[in-house]
Amino acid sequence: MSSIAERLLETARTLPEPLLAEVLDFADFLRARQSQAFFNAPETPLQALCGGLENSSTFMGSPASIQEQMRNEWR
Repeated sequence: MSSIAERLLETARTLPEPLLAEVLDFADFLRARQSQAFFNAPETPLQALCGGLENSSTFMGSPASIQEQMRNEWR
C-alpha cells in the first residue's frame, strides 16, 4: 500500500493546472494553520486574515476573467 504522500503525488499528476493551484493554496493554508503563534492567540482579529489569497495564482487577473474561468470549469 502506498503512503499518503505517494497517493497525493499520483492524484496531482492527473489534475489540470487550475486545480493544482487550488490544492497548493489549500496545502499552504494547512501549513499556516499549524503555526502556533497565529492560532493560539486568544482572539485573532478578522483583519489579520485579510489578503490571504492576494498572491494566489487561482485569483490572478481581472474579476471578469476569474468568473469566466470558473464558469468554464463547469462546462
